[in-house]
Amino acid sequence: MDNTINHGQALLRKAILTLPFVWVILSLFNDVSFVHSTLLGIALVLISYFLGDLMILPRMGNTSATVSDFVLSLLVIWGGLNLFGYDEAFGESLLTAIILTIAEYFFHLWMERTQLSGPKHVRQS
Repeated sequence: MDNTINHGQALLRKAILTLPFVWVILSLFNDVSFVHSTLLGIALVLISYFLGDLMILPRMGNTSATVSDFVLSLLVIWGGLNLFGYDEAFGESLLTAIILTIAEYFFHLWMERTQLSGPKHVRQS
């Protein structure tokens, strides 16, 4: 990983961006417990940060990273809810994934502007 990235700041911003949406949407629409929604939110923050923000975003750009975050969010939330025993949770998972994808687009812009601007992140032909 690149030393120019402030991982603590990036993870904190991503958590602040992700967790409230997960809590509100899942609690309001599916009565998911706070513990389960928190575990799903933390898993999503960590997986999407390391996979989408550190691997896909620098190599393929914002559009690819945003699309991959949508798929990842949908799979993690839907799969996690099913593992926790919440049946018929696809609609809530889809809504959460759509809202998080919109937020992720702007998070990626911030990442590109402030964290990935070093010389190691210049694409070479």
